[in-house]
Amino acid sequence: MSRAEGIADVLRERIVTGRLVPGDPIPSTRAIMRDHNVAMATASRVLTLLQDDGLITSTPGRGSVVRSPDGSAQSVLTQDRVVSVAVSIADEEGLAAVSMRRLAAALEIPTMSVYRYVPSRDDLEFVMLDRVMGEMELPPVTGDWRADLQGACRTMWQTMTRHPWFAGALSMTRPASMPNAMPLAERMLGSLCGAGLDPVQAFTDYLCLLNLIRGLGSTLEPELSDRAETGVTNDEWMDTRVAELRRIAPPDRFPTMAAIMDVGYPYDVEVLVESGIERFLDGISARLV
Repeated sequence: MSRAEGIADVLRERIVTGRLVPGDPIPSTRAIMRDHNVAMATASRVLTLLQDDGLITSTPGRGSVVRSPDGSAQSVLTQDRVVSVAVSIADEEGLAAVSMRRLAAALEIPTMSVYRYVPSRDDLEFVMLDRVMGEMELPPVTGDWRADLQGACRTMWQTMTRHPWFAGALSMTRPASMPNAMPLAERMLGSLCGAGLDPVQAFTDYLCLLNLIRGLGSTLEPELSDRAETGVTNDEWMDTRVAELRRIAPPDRFPTMAAIMDVGYPYDVEVLVESGIERFLDGISARLV
């Protein structure tokens, strides 16, 4: 079985079992490329396979959506569907693109009709965040505080990579009270308390871990946007800046920076996330001794 057929089978199963209903958005080629680390040709083949099966159709302003049995892309409109389409737009175009007008166009309804399902743009963003939080599937509890924290942190990071706008939309200073955020919070706080930390220190370390992951996650959407606009990756962009960096950091004044430039640094946000999590947990372990 080819990679495209395997990905198509996953989406086909979601449609057949009703997890995706008529009118629901299907991941675009860009989303498939990002989520499955495949080339554009493979991602395009996935959509072609589903179209050949008669399971999806393309509509202006909405991309590919699930077809109904009669061949249309219409279904009963609910708040759940409105939020699904809003999340899909944000995944593809960024959170700023999710205006009430843009959402109405994607749903093929008048702009004012959107307000029947979400009272305001702020309310829409809240339910979008809560929806994405609800997608997190935490691994089973192991009883090992470190392993359980690692699993929770990695689950959060994976969610951010699927939804690049998500990290930037989260507020750490005035967080919204999202019901679907509670399982993640409980898992992380329970693990920290299970390590022997008192509740206040546990909550402090919980917030620090969240901010560490959120901070790195907030770089995802700008990088995708820059890459889409310029076609230049982060590493390629840095290659164009080396001469300027050498000019402002001569080795006689900044020997350490100059040495790093000589070696070269392969920027990889995944490496930064893993290193940050592990070193933070190393610090907790050392404090427990």
